[in-house]
Amino acid sequence: MLPLKVHEEFVDFLAGYEPNRIINFHPSSETQERAEALLLKKQNQTLTKEEKYELDYYLMLEHIIRLAKAKALKRLAA
Repeated sequence: MLPLKVHEEFVDFLAGYEPNRIINFHPSSETQERAEALLLKKQNQTLTKEEKYELDYYLMLEHIIRLAKAKALKRLAA
């Protein structure tokens, strides 16, 4: 697991880099479809070990992007 300080520094970097671009960021439809397919496989308990790793990676990135968007919104509101 990444130390919290590194995580926060990365989120701050993203949020400070053109906040409007961060707020308006959305993954491609291909990426969204893949993540949804993996989530469905997880519900059906048919994920392979590699797919679980891939899903965990998507979810971690989604979490980081959400945190960056929240910080970017705060910066724009200030």
